[in-house]
Amino acid sequence: MENSEQAKKRNLFYMLVVFALLLIVGYLAIQINSANKKNHDFGQKINLLNSEKNELNSILESSGIINEQDNKNLRTNLQNLLSTYDTLKFDNEKIKDSIENQKLVINNLLLEAEQLENQKKKDWGRIYKLKKETETLRSIMKGYIQTIDSLNTENINLTNSLNKTNKELSQVQSENKNIKDENQELQQTVALGSILQTTNFIAQAIRVKGNGKQTETSRASRTNMLKGCFTILENKISSAGNKYIYLRVLDPNGKVLSQNKKEVLSLENSEEIEISAKREINYQNENTDVCVYYEVEDAINPGNYEVEIYADNNKIGITSFALK
Repeated sequence: MENSEQAKKRNLFYMLVVFALLLIVGYLAIQINSANKKNHDFGQKINLLNSEKNELNSILESSGIINEQDNKNLRTNLQNLLSTYDTLKFDNEKIKDSIENQKLVINNLLLEAEQLENQKKKDWGRIYKLKKETETLRSIMKGYIQTIDSLNTENINLTNSLNKTNKELSQVQSENKNIKDENQELQQTVALGSILQTTNFIAQAIRVKGNGKQTETSRASRTNMLKGCFTILENKISSAGNKYIYLRVLDPNGKVLSQNKKEVLSLENSEEIEISAKREINYQNENTDVCVYYEVEDAINPGNYEVEIYADNNKIGITSFALK
């Protein structure tokens, strides 16, 4: 009798163990099936993004906006820019720091240009953006050359004025006034170095789905948001604190995409421009990643869009993108 009871207990125990194992196996099967489904969904999304990227590359290549020669010239143009920056000499430490920042940007772009040049399948979208960034850096470099030439001329004039002051004590008061005026001009020139600079400026068209999820798109009909993302570079000269960053988007006809309540920005040269969106950030003189969004309220057309970034009443970045 006792052996029979023990046998029943053992059988019951084995049945419970088997049942528990079946539950575990069933649970694992459900989890594996769910993971496979997620992997399949992710694979489809990746294929869709790659397809849209390839379509955009085809548009850029076939339209003549960018070509193989542009790709080959990227590294040469950047190396020429770097060589020119190396020849710039100035004693002012603040301007030196600003020039070193520009050289750091160019070196980073050189690394990326080398990677793009070695790719078998060309990323024409990124090559086009690098070309635009190189053009912006060249414009900034011309400004530095003009600034340094102007400062050198002013320093020569200042030296002559001081020599004249030592010889003609009767004109000390007049000479001091001239020196003060020249120093004010020098301070204004140094202020050019405090203008913020950006890198890795990428503008994208975004499709916001009903569940709030955002995906990049290359089609105008699917676009309901535009996004501009970039990095504001470290600048020890510029003032720290809260700053407004402004986004300005120009459609293929050169018209500004504006908000219902239009907003105008006054630039350093007193020019007033209409802006598309803005965002307030806290800048602490170090590399700062920023994204500014513009919500598309009306349907937009296919074509090439130009995107500009402004801060402290100065243009600090420009890029473009294309929509089908």
